Amino acid sequence: MAYEIEKAKELVVEAGKKLVETGLIARTWGNVSARISDTQFVITPSGRAYEDLTPNEIVTVNIEDCEYEGDIKPSSEKGVHAAAYRHHPEVDFVIHTHQRAATIVSITGMEIRNVYKEFRDVLGDRVPTAEYAMSTTNSLRKKVETCIVENPDCPAIMLMHHGTLCMGKSYEEAFEIAETLEKCCEKVIKDNYLRHSWENEYSEENRRNYFLKKVDAGEMPDEICDLGSSVKNGNMFTLTVGDDTVDVDIETGLGINGIAPKCAKIHREIYLSENCSIIKHITEPDVIAVSCTGDPIVPMIDDFAQIVGLDVKCVEWVDGDTDACAKKIVKAIKGRNGVLIQGNGALVTGNSDGDIQALEIIMDKGCAAVIDVNIFNRPHYVPKMECFLMRTVYLAKYSKQINEK
Repeated sequence: MAYEIEKAKELVVEAGKKLVETGLIARTWGNVSARISDTQFVITPSGRAYEDLTPNEIVTVNIEDCEYEGDIKPSSEKGVHAAAYRHHPEVDFVIHTHQRAATIVSITGMEIRNVYKEFRDVLGDRVPTAEYAMSTTNSLRKKVETCIVENPDCPAIMLMHHGTLCMGKSYEEAFEIAETLEKCCEKVIKDNYLRHSWENEYSEENRRNYFLKKVDAGEMPDEICDLGSSVKNGNMFTLTVGDDTVDVDIETGLGINGIAPKCAKIHREIYLSENCSIIKHITEPDVIAVSCTGDPIVPMIDDFAQIVGLDVKCVEWVDGDTDACAKKIVKAIKGRNGVLIQGNGALVTGNSDGDIQALEIIMDKGCAAVIDVNIFNRPHYVPKMECFLMRTVYLAKYSKQINEK
């Protein structure tokens, strides 16, 4: 039964916050809706932070033609939600997520043909994958709708390079579908590793080392250089390396209240050349593993192309030659929000805590995708032109809009 409109709006706000808290989305990537009648649903607005969302900002949309009420624009994926409600009269709550494991499995283009027994009561026998189309486009809506029509008994579908669509009879059921799908896809990834590696047990460490051996990149390093994280404030930046913090003058590169460590040269060069106010060293194990290859990352996930860049280059690290490395890093990060440092993870740049949080999530997910899709032996990349279009729109409109909130 459809929700009363006020209850629906409250649940959509609650769901948006829960998606952020659980890591099923980054920033406002993904969206939530609830049916309020046979002809209408309410949905999250476009480009507004879920943490501060209020029921008054939730938008009412027509199922038939996607026309909406009021001055606030609904999510650009409203057509995908409308298709779910149109073809599933029993569905009253829909979540579109960009969750990690399911997104990685979607990259392969495969469907999950035989869902594990323990997940079948929630997911059914199969989880199909909709063909890729660029986010927010009519082409994506059509391909998702085709997938829904062709798989009427499937409450969840994966969107290639993109994420998932989880369709429930209620708020609770929609979340149960999303969470169960993630567990299922995590098991798919683990079993795929065991099948290829011939190992008896799964471990994250063995998975990374198997990948590195497969691409002839050695093993995970025993230790890495701490390249520090910093925040710019006027003509200085505060740099933290380990437990030590020092203020550094951008013009001279000298420490104001202590001796600046060598990595301060890298941060200074980035601040002098890039329009950013925060730099963070990302040292998640999957990011370190991918950095060990020395190879660039080409986007396999569309929000990676939007948030990080059309690609992410990898700069060779020479400990003791910080000046030369700083210049190479600045050149490699130009036009991007991230750069890999060989054997040392990555540096990302942004202008707010929200920027950095999103970059951490998507950089880690993007590197996990590089590892797992390589083990699947089914790499597929987001088309270059579409990467360019998504990145351009993100920089011109979305990133400015979200940071104004």
